[in-house]
Amino acid sequence: MNYDEIAKKDMESREFQTSNEQITENEQPKVTSLGKASSYQNANNEEPAMLPGYVEIWPEQFPSKGMFYPSGIRFFIRAAEVKEIRHFSTINEQDPFTIDEALNEILRSCMMIRMPGRQMSYKDLKEEDRIFIILSIRELTFPKGENQLIIKTNCKDCGHENEIKVKNESFEHNEIDPKLMKYYDESSRVFNVETRSNGIIKICPPSIGVMMEITKYIVKKQQEGKKLDQSFVKVLPYLSQDWRGFTESSINNLEIEFMSWNASKYQTMYALTDMCRVGVKENLHVECEKCQVEVTTPITFPGGIKSLFVVSDISGELL
Repeated sequence: MNYDEIAKKDMESREFQTSNEQITENEQPKVTSLGKASSYQNANNEEPAMLPGYVEIWPEQFPSKGMFYPSGIRFFIRAAEVKEIRHFSTINEQDPFTIDEALNEILRSCMMIRMPGRQMSYKDLKEEDRIFIILSIRELTFPKGENQLIIKTNCKDCGHENEIKVKNESFEHNEIDPKLMKYYDESSRVFNVETRSNGIIKICPPSIGVMMEITKYIVKKQQEGKKLDQSFVKVLPYLSQDWRGFTESSINNLEIEFMSWNASKYQTMYALTDMCRVGVKENLHVECEKCQVEVTTPITFPGGIKSLFVVSDISGELL
């Protein structure tokens, strides 16, 4: 079973599940530009009922295609409100750690994850799915396109200026290496890679919770003036499949274990981390409107990262 077949199977299962849920008369599903959306309540769920304004977004649409989440998991998002936008407007765009925290705060406030019989958190979202969710929340926040992000780039062949809208549909996703796909275990939702010299290596894209703890670890090391082992930092996000219980102590223990690896294990793990990437590609591609030649440009946010949720051009509000 390949990458697309797994996503299709999950989608069919989810559609069957949804069709059998009880939806009250005032909670009829509706189609939005984000895909299938519905208000959601489950009387048997210990979680509070879903609040108005949330819509469901399907993991099969994510860059990861939902492959690394438990079967039956559901994601709901809402538009950012004034309090979130106000907080987002204060970020220091020169500090990558501050930006990271601000993006995670949007997720914490505007996304809910539900899983029968299990408490879920925004930290369970895979890091490489984050930009998809952020842009989806942004789409709900500006439903009339009142805060469009447009990258202008000139065609190298004819010089024509093309415009590319920064939105999920504009991005291309990395595909998992077929060599790795054969090790995908649908029951555990990770890759169980069989190796000649190092047994079975479990690996999957890291969650936001894992990355948050690693960020704290890096910041602390920098504040203490201690040198970071970049080779360890490279593989660290892939050494833990769950953020729960993943602490500074866990990282220190993993570093001790890492130091005992032989060259074969490190090279294998290093290669697997690259093969496991499922996020968006670094460049946007568009066909030139004038000469139809492919135009490529790096992904940027015109007006800075704040422009994701802060309207920089207020001319539409002026009389």
